[in-house]
Parts: sequence; C-alpha cells; structure tokens
Amino acid sequence: MILAEHGLRVAVVERGEGLGGTCLFEGCIPSKIFLESAHRLEDIRQRDEFALMGPAEVRLDLSRLQARKQAILRVRVEGARQRAEHAGLNIVRGHGQLLDPHTIEVITSGEERRRLQGRYLLLAPGSETSRPPIPGVEAPGLWTSEDALASEELPDSLVIVGGGYIGCELAAFFAAVGTRVTMVEMLPRLLETEDPLAAAAVQSSLVRRGVAVHTGSRVERISRNGAGWKIRFTGADGGPGSAAAARVLLAVGRRPRTAELAWDRAGLSLGRRGEVPVNRFYQTSVPHIYVTGDANGQVMLAHAATRQSEIAAWHMLGTERQVDPLVIPHVIFTEPEVASVGLDSRACADDRALAAFRYPYAADARARIVGDAAGFVQLVWKPETHELRGVQVVGTGAGELLAEATNVLRRGGLVDELTETVHSHPTLGEVVAEAAAAALAGQGPRADEAP
Repeated sequence: MILAEHGLRVAVVERGEGLGGTCLFEGCIPSKIFLESAHRLEDIRQRDEFALMGPAEVRLDLSRLQARKQAILRVRVEGARQRAEHAGLNIVRGHGQLLDPHTIEVITSGEERRRLQGRYLLLAPGSETSRPPIPGVEAPGLWTSEDALASEELPDSLVIVGGGYIGCELAAFFAAVGTRVTMVEMLPRLLETEDPLAAAAVQSSLVRRGVAVHTGSRVERISRNGAGWKIRFTGADGGPGSAAAARVLLAVGRRPRTAELAWDRAGLSLGRRGEVPVNRFYQTSVPHIYVTGDANGQVMLAHAATRQSEIAAWHMLGTERQVDPLVIPHVIFTEPEVASVGLDSRACADDRALAAFRYPYAADARARIVGDAAGFVQLVWKPETHELRGVQVVGTGAGELLAEATNVLRRGGLVDELTETVHSHPTLGEVVAEAAAAALAGQGPRADEAP
C-alpha cells in the first residue's frame, strides 16, 4: 500500500484463496475464533461464581463454529480485496518462482505462465508446520494445526506433540470442548520461550482441566493403532511411555516456507533453518530484494510481518525506519491469557541492574469483578533509573493491557509513565498502573515469590 501511495506500480503475487496469508487462513484468526468459543464455554461453567442459575449442559456445535469462522474470513478477505483495489495494486493469482534477481515467473491455477519484472522485489512466502525426523510423522491423516482448525470432527481423544504456543492454545480449545488431551513436549516445560511463571500458570491451568502433560519427553514413533493413533516416547525419567488417541496433532513449531522459490537464481542462499538472512531494513544480500515475515526467521508473528514490510517499503523509498525486535508484543490465547513484550524475569540473572516486580490481579477491583483473582502483572525494570525493560501480563485481557507498556518501551521510557495516565475506574487497565505505582513504592512480592 505504501509503495502504491507513493506512485510505484505494484504487483502482488498470491497463491492462496485471498489476501491475508498464514495468519488469516491457517493460523491466528481461525484459532482465535475457536478459542473464543472455548472461553465462552468456560464462562458458562463458572456461572455459580456470578450467582447465575440455569442448565449446566452446553455443547459446542462444530459445524456452526466452522460456518462462523468462514463468515469472519469472508469479511476479512473482502476487506483486503477492496483496500488493494482502492490502492491500485495488481493482484496476480498463482505460485511464483524467481527466475533472476529482477524477475518472478508466476504459474497460475490454469497453468498459464506469466513473467513479472520489478525494480524491487519484496518476498514474503510465510511459513509451514515443522516436521521433525520422527518415524511416522508423514503418515496420512496426522493432523497439523491447519487440519485441526479445518476439521468437522471433535475427537474424543487427542495427543498433541509439542508444547509451544500453538500446542497450548489447541490443547486449551480441545480440553474445553470435552476432548481428552495428552501433550508430549521434548523440552523441560511447556512454553519454553516464555517467562517461567507465565508458563507455569498455563501448564497448571491445562492440568486442572484434565490435560495430561509429559514434559522432557522425546517422541520416538507415531503409528496407526486400528482406527486411532499411538505414539511412543521416552519420558523425563528415561523410561518408555506411550499414549493412544483418536487423533495425533503435530505442533512442534513452524519453519520458513522457502523451499520452492529458487533463491539461487537471484544469487541468494538460505540459512540453516531455511530462512533468508536480512539486515535491519529486511534487505537481503541482493540490495533490491527484501524478505519480510516468517521467511526471514526473525519473529514469526503477523503484526511483526506487517511492520517489517512497512519498514522495507519505506527503505525502498529512501527513508530509514527501524523496529526493535524486543519491542514486538505477543499474546498466547490460552486460559489464562499470556502477553509479553520486552525482557522477562530470566534477564535478571544476566543483568544485576534489572529486577522483576510482580503485582497480583487480586488487588484490582475490576479483576475481582470479572472473576480473575489469579492473574498478575510483571514489570522488568531498572530500579536505579526506573527504566522499563519488559512487561508480562497473565490473566483476563492480557493482550489488551500490553499496548500502553509497549508504547513506553518503544520510546525507552520509565515505569513512572505508566502511573501518569488517568485510567477509567473500574477497568482492567488500572492494574498495570497499579503495578507500576507499587513497584515505585517498593511494595508487593519479591521477584522470587509466586504471585
């Protein structure tokens, strides 16, 4: 859009059913539509706390949920089409490959071949499910997250291989709708990339909801077991383990979808993970070729891809803009919800000037009203200078509460700034300001205490 607005002729090559990429069709939007229904189910199950009476049995109608998903996606696709049309973009449907540093060949759905040449190329082919070298991992019928979100089936049992954010979100959904869920994660804990306390809160919640969690466990084989599936793994104690289920879902992460673009024809080489190396403007070693989003392997988040593409576009126009990768927030839509930006408590072990300060949701009026007394806000800061270095929120509305802190971090601001904005009362937004005020006053739990 930026390039077209500044007078450049722009062609967009898209192989999918519409503009929007992995996030819209396969990832964050479909999964959040599913998780919203799961959260509503959990709300109904907590009716006693809110003095409500009525029937206890509420079930999910998966076919209607799939229809709701498609309706939402249609609106998003149409909106993207209209914006592209208004901006004057030339949308070319098909699969593109590099022919040389300035030329893309597009094979359309009708097998027609078109060649597009450009002064600049911006490539964003996205990502796909990683498939580790486990015997049976290529077996027909093994689910990926895309398969799970497109299915018309609610299995009575499910084994999820992988305990990252995709695995945890889907475990939360399927457990909420009545599926018996088992998770097998190779690393010592779930959500290894997250703050330990935040990850522990999610794992505890999943276990309370009946999910069987095996961490420190390596999957050795996946196989069919009659009408269902069976996995064998080596447990944390070194002993053998197994789990059987109607379905197995592979959720061990994602990898750049770069294998099919013939990068060598443009003089480019891939990194060891299949990523395309880029500089801070998302420019490759061939200066007029830029790679943004999942394909460069830096931050696999839709909002990060959008900002990267904007920075690349401005760089083509001669303007240098940058984004600090540490100041890109992310949210995990489990129960509880987890949101984080910047450094977390693990950074304190490497930098003695840092401290982690945690403040309980239970001290906030609105949190009590919505029924969340277990959540918490964590600030990572420098007490000597008051510099804010990171924020984690675990609880209701965590993702929404992070925006204010992200803006302070972006500007290299102080914890004090979080206390200076007047927040409506009673709102959850107050809890971040209350946490900042308590940190400045030296109140609240120490960094080594659970909230």
